[in-house]
Amino acid sequence: MIQRFGANSLFYLSSSGAGDGLWRYQGGQTQEIWKGADGPLLVPAGVSPDGRRAALVLRRQGKLRLHVISADGSELQPLTEAIDARGTPSWSPDTKWIVTGGNDTHGAGLFKIPVDGGVPVRLLAGPAFDPVWSPSGTLIVYAGPTSAGAAPMRAIRPDGSVVELPPVQLRSQPERGERYRFLPGGEGLVYMQGFNPWQDFWLLELASKKSRQLARLSNPATMRTFDITPDGKQIVFDRLQENSDIVLIDLPK
Repeated sequence: MIQRFGANSLFYLSSSGAGDGLWRYQGGQTQEIWKGADGPLLVPAGVSPDGRRAALVLRRQGKLRLHVISADGSELQPLTEAIDARGTPSWSPDTKWIVTGGNDTHGAGLFKIPVDGGVPVRLLAGPAFDPVWSPSGTLIVYAGPTSAGAAPMRAIRPDGSVVELPPVQLRSQPERGERYRFLPGGEGLVYMQGFNPWQDFWLLELASKKSRQLARLSNPATMRTFDITPDGKQIVFDRLQENSDIVLIDLPK
């Protein structure tokens, strides 16, 4: 279950048989927004700040294409054919843009895509994954290229100018979702840090560029991604416990 908040709703991935679909939890009720049988979701949905829409990455004709779906699942629209998307997309605070990593005819990069139609804008060249747009709209954090199982946490302005962050290496998990989220006020960035299988939560204060540990977790189950409640008081995250065994059985002679 990989979750995202949107206004007063919680969106999450769950499987009822044929791959992960998108579900919404609101007011004690759950609703299936997108059926996994119609195309499994490989990464978390990017939920708009107002909770009215979600950006989905769906495989179509061998490519990963961005689509926008309404919060009740009644309307699905393709966003662009120009970008072969990679990782989880993120909305701008004014819901006019979606930022995503991916590839176009010129190669890998980070792209801004206008929601109401138009040509995607390349922000940078090179591998970039799982961007997250800050609540103020002035900063986009993303994961850089993976090396030796880790990826650097980097930042950029919506105009393409680079912002320096302290050196933070994130454990790389392709197609599992972001490992960092902004506080609702935008003053800090919570990120996951640690070695397999343990991951803990840390807070980077953007004004001082200093980090401090928020939690020390001992459960060895895998954490894939997380989100922060709209009031900024709690972190919601999932656990994945692997229980596979290899057994040697002696056959009777």
